[in-house]
Amino acid sequence: MTEPSERSNTFEDPRAFLGRHGLRPRESFGQCFLVARPVAEAIVAALDPGPDETVVEIGTGTGTLARMLAPRCGRVLALERDRDLARALMAEGLPGNVTLVETDAVTYDYAGACGAGPWSVVGNLPYQLTGRLLRALTEGTPRWRRAVVMVQREVARRLLASPGGEDWGVLTVFTQAVSAVERVCEASPGCFHPPPRVYSTVVKLTPREAPLARVDETFQRVVHALFAARRKTVKNGLASVVGRERAAAVCARAEIDPGLRPEVLALDALDRLARAVATG
Repeated sequence: MTEPSERSNTFEDPRAFLGRHGLRPRESFGQCFLVARPVAEAIVAALDPGPDETVVEIGTGTGTLARMLAPRCGRVLALERDRDLARALMAEGLPGNVTLVETDAVTYDYAGACGAGPWSVVGNLPYQLTGRLLRALTEGTPRWRRAVVMVQREVARRLLASPGGEDWGVLTVFTQAVSAVERVCEASPGCFHPPPRVYSTVVKLTPREAPLARVDETFQRVVHALFAARRKTVKNGLASVVGRERAAAVCARAEIDPGLRPEVLALDALDRLARAVATG
C-alpha cells in the first residue's frame, strides 16, 4: 500500500480509496466524491493557503483534498461524520499535519478550533445542508481568510446574483453583505462518483473589510419579510414588520420608493430600511 507521505500533494481518485476499503458512497449522506483532478487542483489554487494557516475541510471523504493541501499549509482539520470513512482514513493514515475530526459540520465551532491564527474553509457542501452550512460560516463577522466551496449551480447563481434578478434573495443578501463572492470553476455530473443529477459550481468567498450592511436582528427581520413577499411592494412587505400605517413612513425615512419590488433593492437600500425600522 502506498504510504501517506507518498500520496501527499497528489490527487488520488476517491474510487481507489473506496475500493481498497470495500466502501460505497452513502446515498443517505448525499455523498458524491470529486473524481476530476482539474477541479480539485482549481480548488487548491483558489484557496492558496499560507504556510502558517489552518484549513478546515468540510466533509473530507476519502482525504484526497486534505492530502493535496497538507504540504501547503500549517495544518488541516478534516471534518467527517461518516464513521466508516473515518475508520478507513485512520487505518490508512494521513499526513502528520492533518487531524481527522468526526463531527457535524453544521454545529462545529470553526473559530474556536482554529484559534487566533489565520484560517480558511474548503469543501464540497452536501446539497441538503448547503444553506445551513453557509449560514454557519457567514453569521456575524467572518473570521476566516477565505472559503472555497462547491455548491449546486443554482445556489451559486444566487450567491453571485445582482439586484433586479430573480436569483437575488435572502441567501444572496446575507452572504454578499459580509463577503465578496467569485466563481472559480464549473463541475459537471461526470466529475463525481456517483454522478449527481445536478451541475455544480466552485465559488470563493472573501470577507469584506467593512460589511455592506449591519446584519443584526432588525436587518434579518426586514430582509426575510421583504423577500417572503418579493412579488409585492416594499411597503406591503414591510407591513408585517412595522405595520401598514408605519411602512410608508419608514420608506420615506430610508429614501426608498415604497412602490418598488424588494428584488430590486441593493444592500445599501436594505440596510437603510433596517436602520429606519430600528430608529422607529
